[in-house]
Amino acid sequence: MRTKSRLEAALAGLVLAGSAHATTETFGSPDFDRWNYPFNVTPGTRGAAPTFSAIGAGSFDERDGQFLIGFDTSAALPALPAGLTYQINAVTVTATHSTGAFAYDPTYDGFATFNGSAADADAGRPIVLTGAGLRGGFIGLTTGFDAPGPPFYGEAEAFAFGPPTASDVRNAFAAAFDGGGNLVDISNNVRDGFDFTPFAVGTTGLNPGDTVVEGVPNTSAGSTFTFDVDLGDANILGYIEDGVATGGLFFSITSLHTAGQSGGSNPNFYTADSPDTAAVAPTLSIDFTVVPEPATAALGLTVLPLIARRRKATRLN
Repeated sequence: MRTKSRLEAALAGLVLAGSAHATTETFGSPDFDRWNYPFNVTPGTRGAAPTFSAIGAGSFDERDGQFLIGFDTSAALPALPAGLTYQINAVTVTATHSTGAFAYDPTYDGFATFNGSAADADAGRPIVLTGAGLRGGFIGLTTGFDAPGPPFYGEAEAFAFGPPTASDVRNAFAAAFDGGGNLVDISNNVRDGFDFTPFAVGTTGLNPGDTVVEGVPNTSAGSTFTFDVDLGDANILGYIEDGVATGGLFFSITSLHTAGQSGGSNPNFYTADSPDTAAVAPTLSIDFTVVPEPATAALGLTVLPLIARRRKATRLN
């Protein structure tokens, strides 16, 4: 006999609006992760994703090394029957550091602390989680196989950039919301003189200012950073809800740590493709409740425990 999934069990218990209860789904590895860097010759297969800045280095994006990750949520949170919706209670992303010695900073740093017009009140620089935006004819990210080029951006999209030494040209970029609720490229927020609300700032089990733990190859992983997504921000919540509705959640992890050609002082995150036996891949956890849609709840209608057919594609439009 087939065992009911946790979602089916939750729906079966939702006979009346008052009987809804929370469910948590955990995704132990991304379905899409790549080092989002113009000179990356191994998109979708590289074992580590460094994040670093190129402030003052010419025409490169200031957030030059970015980490783009995505999770197929379509099976765990399938399309619901009419009258039901997902109430998203909490979303947490983790990413684990491999190599690079730098100071832990769990607080957002404004752009003025990077251009010299304001002092940074604490040691280190933060690692931030944001959404992902697209340009260059791409209209959505996908975790499934997709031929190179628009309209959908896949994990192995090769050299989908303009000139690699130019800024504002990468087709997938770290993005956050501006004051008008628009998703904008934050790759050059210091140059352009604006701050943004990150989806989350990475935290780990250290004291601020401590040196982040590095991994020991094939022996132990470095510090794991936890990103608790700010669902109190209506725009960020909407981004999550839209991702769940289309079957996939995609995020960018970036930082403005200084890095030299030999590295050593900036974060490097394990990808799901790392050959290191001690590596820890990024994860996603979603806590949600299946509830009647507002109109249904207002009418006091009974909700039948039906399971809608699963969507076939995972795309964020």
